[in-house]
Amino acid sequence: MSSSLYEKLFDKKIPSNEILSKITSSSNSIEDKLSQRILKSPAVMTVNFISSVKKTFQDVVNNLLSVVLVLIVSAGTLAFVVLYNLTNINITERIRELATMKVLGFYDDEVSMYVMRENFILTVIGILLGFVMGIFLHRYLMTTVEVEILMFGRNIEPMSFLYSALITIGFSILVSIVVHFQLKKVDMVQSLKSPEID
Repeated sequence: MSSSLYEKLFDKKIPSNEILSKITSSSNSIEDKLSQRILKSPAVMTVNFISSVKKTFQDVVNNLLSVVLVLIVSAGTLAFVVLYNLTNINITERIRELATMKVLGFYDDEVSMYVMRENFILTVIGILLGFVMGIFLHRYLMTTVEVEILMFGRNIEPMSFLYSALITIGFSILVSIVVHFQLKKVDMVQSLKSPEID
């Protein structure tokens, strides 16, 4: 807003309370000496340099990166635990069915793929829902952490979606490998002997 527009809209003279200036050379020692000289004036309350604002911003971003890393690791661990528990419950409830398949001559890989197909479908559904919910969560977080002097971009790079999908698929594959070895150990005789619960 120009000063003339301000005066026209608010019908009063614009108050000047800030001076912006450019120094020819910049270093920490020069900035310190300059700020000490300027602050000696009773008319000056504070002196800020772009370099110090930039450093503060960089520190904030670095701290946020460590928080984001913790969130990614926590979310990945949660994904692994949830998928593992769902698969374990699925196997426990269908142990007789899986044992019957083994008795009928299905190979271990075929029995594992029978269970893993469901995990794959759940993973794909989770990724697609995560994309949609992630956009809203990202927008909410970015507006929440903003302050008057610091604003974050609201754009999400396409590679971020790819990375999140690959991380989720990686945890799903890890669960599949763990469960495959559990399915290989299924005792066919004991599973078929166990009473069926209605």
